[in-house]
Amino acid sequence: GKNGAGKSTLLYILAGLTKADSGEIQINGSPPSQDQAWLSQVGFVDQEVSLPTGLSVKKLSKLGRDLNSTWNEEMLLQRSDQLEIPLDRHVNRLSGGQKQVVAVLMALAKEPSVLLFDEPLASLDPINRRALLGILLSHAYDSAATILLSSHLIGDLERACDHIVLLSKGSVALSQATEELLATHFWATNSKENRNLINRLVDSPSEYLIEMDTRLLICSANESLRYQLDSKPAGLEEIVIARMTGKRVFPEAIKARG
Repeated sequence: GKNGAGKSTLLYILAGLTKADSGEIQINGSPPSQDQAWLSQVGFVDQEVSLPTGLSVKKLSKLGRDLNSTWNEEMLLQRSDQLEIPLDRHVNRLSGGQKQVVAVLMALAKEPSVLLFDEPLASLDPINRRALLGILLSHAYDSAATILLSSHLIGDLERACDHIVLLSKGSVALSQATEELLATHFWATNSKENRNLINRLVDSPSEYLIEMDTRLLICSANESLRYQLDSKPAGLEEIVIARMTGKRVFPEAIKARG
């Protein structure tokens, strides 16, 4: 979602750092709390990273080990070295991106069953962003942990996430498996004839059509609609059908449903 859509607020509620105004929320069948047993299941990294500035990465890891029985120090130090984080340097001498990496790796080292990240890739250059994203995917695969992250970097969401939730004005505008979302959104050339044709075919509440300058964005899981458009009915100008990327689908889906 856009800035102010409610992404950070949702993560704060999930992490037990603030209370919801209404409704109910649960993680692993229990509402968020400050109970130690519940907190041990959850790792959270805020967009505004706050780490003890007078400690080196090595000493931070030792502190984490002393506080968490499941602490994976070997992983933290190995991944820090992989991402070229100076292990003996104090946190206050690290760049903003390096601090972000250390915070994410510390959350992984805790080995909780649920990980919550608020814009974990925003401060990183493209090379380190890709590397850290790969580490998150590997961790999810190896540990079976659930990772929930917010991001405005739509291309990363498309590559990494198996489910997308789009927020708009504090509400869920769309919640769908990523593959399904991309497969059911496609575009055609925008013309009066095409709009009339598609409007006749799009008749389900789960389908919609919106104009995007020279293109029409169509959401439909109806295979026959795609087939009819691909067949280019006689008397109509050429219709171009193409699968859309998440970079175009996600914001337009919010507009259509929000």
